[in-house]
Amino acid sequence: MSRLPKVLLLAALALAATASSGTAASPARAPLLGVVPHAGGQHPFGTLAAAPPHGPLFLHESPCALTSSPEPCWTMRTNTTYAIYWVPSGFSVDATYENLINRYLTDVAAASGSQTNVYSVATQYYDDAAAVHYQSTFGGSYVDTAPFPVNGCNDFHSGVQDPVCLTDQQLQDEIQHVLTLTGWHGGTETMFFLMTPNSVGSCFDGSNQECTTNAYCAYHNGFVDANNEPVLYANEPYDATISGCSSGSSPNGDDADATINTISHEHNETITDPWGDAWLNATGDENGDLCAWDFGTALGGTAGAEYNQVINGDHYWLQQEYSNDGNVCLQHYTPTAAPSTVAPPVLSGAAGQGQVLSTSEGSWMHAPSGYAYQWQQCAADGSGCGNIGGATASTYELTSADVGHSVRAEVSASNAAGTAGFVASAPSAVVVGPPSATAAPVLSGVAAVGKTLTTTAGTWNASASFAYQWLRCAADGSGCTAISGATTASHVAAAADAGHKLEARITATNAAGTTQALSKVSGVVVALPAVGKAPHVSGRARVGRRLSASRGTWSGPPTSYRYQWLRCNARGGSCARIPHAMRSRYRLTKRDAKHRLRVRVTAVNLAGTGIATSRATSRVPLAR
Repeated sequence: MSRLPKVLLLAALALAATASSGTAASPARAPLLGVVPHAGGQHPFGTLAAAPPHGPLFLHESPCALTSSPEPCWTMRTNTTYAIYWVPSGFSVDATYENLINRYLTDVAAASGSQTNVYSVATQYYDDAAAVHYQSTFGGSYVDTAPFPVNGCNDFHSGVQDPVCLTDQQLQDEIQHVLTLTGWHGGTETMFFLMTPNSVGSCFDGSNQECTTNAYCAYHNGFVDANNEPVLYANEPYDATISGCSSGSSPNGDDADATINTISHEHNETITDPWGDAWLNATGDENGDLCAWDFGTALGGTAGAEYNQVINGDHYWLQQEYSNDGNVCLQHYTPTAAPSTVAPPVLSGAAGQGQVLSTSEGSWMHAPSGYAYQWQQCAADGSGCGNIGGATASTYELTSADVGHSVRAEVSASNAAGTAGFVASAPSAVVVGPPSATAAPVLSGVAAVGKTLTTTAGTWNASASFAYQWLRCAADGSGCTAISGATTASHVAAAADAGHKLEARITATNAAGTTQALSKVSGVVVALPAVGKAPHVSGRARVGRRLSASRGTWSGPPTSYRYQWLRCNARGGSCARIPHAMRSRYRLTKRDAKHRLRVRVTAVNLAGTGIATSRATSRVPLAR
């Protein structure tokens, strides 16, 4: 998905009259932002009449179109920047040009928090969660020598044409290429500046209407990359050689000075309006547009090399930025009113003893430069709050005294003009103590292979979520180890459990932490009876005599045995049950003559039954 660009417009001479009134020709597809000339100063198109900026800016408060997060991304509260130089073989950018741009982004980062340069102006803006912070980080630079693609556009205007013309889509593709190579990632607080060499132009698309030769010196835009991450970027052509794009002063004596000026413009616009739906005036202009080419008063330097900014000890010539506080363009910002709340602070963290809660600053107008915090303990319903002694940081570790209560944070903001009153967050959930078992888990069921044992969670002093783990122990209950995969409240005893005792371990977790409790061990798990030595029949196989059966030897162990005598054919096969012959001894009858006999023993225990049959007796002769 691509958003429409917010462009720094430098209209050609034919558009100078339109630019001076703060408007510009605007194709229906992509709105163009008007040029605001330096009041009474030297504009790239000549000396133009002073014109005030057309403020104020309004927070449009539209959800961020490029993320699925429910949290809007209206402003960049902090930002990390990267510099990409696309310089294929056959093109060149001198090392000084790259070094100066990298130094500038490094200086902007090093001066974070300062109120003495143009980036401080953005700190008066905010979204529904927090104010913009002047907090920048330079993430690094990369030179890509990949060849330019076939021209996607033709930037011929007023007799000027570049040999290479790139569309916005081709620039996005290059940024994606570099992100893949470097492992860099986009994000709602990350921005990439893409620099191209001299004689490389661009048009926003193949319609060739909005190009470096007739419309802009730079613009910012955004897209979603291959990782489904939003990517904010600025197209930064080689401004020093583009008609109407030179800043008019070069304090560092290099073509980079012209590009640095437009970098500042696009950087500040992206901070306050990343997606084109945040801080805009009634006609869609951003803070940079309202002060384009307005440089204010030089702080020093010589003719053609003046500077109006000292950032981290280095000199730059940068346009001013628009301030709602006074409807003016400023080189730096000092608030004229104390902060005023926009949105209350928000707590994060788990409401449990020993856990650490954090509070956001909330959102404030008028560029807060500092914050004060006070944590309060409240009743469970959030009423009757009172200060907690010494709890004056942005974080607070919950104690046993907070258990059964809720807590909240109050935040106050201050700036050079004054200090605001405290604003309270919503109360936390009721603070709980760590879980502790008041009654052990209880096992039920049969300790036998194939049978199910079940455990309760036990009884606990506080609400918690529970996790289960069954343990296999030695027959004496020692040396218990976890059974892989046995993590529910029930466990079907397996063959591997035979001869062992079982135990359940319950893990209780709530906001305060995690505690474990153990059940008592089960009885020794019995296996299905298995015969070791088969049953044996003893005695003379004669009608009227008695036969006796041994039960054989068994593992399991069995707890009882059942007998059944069988009458077989003369060869000992085709055996059939003899009715009522279910004792260990059997008296032969005339019906047994000419047959052989066997005994079938059934061993029984909690796990089930096992069956074994004896060898056949000799053939029973006819009775005399």
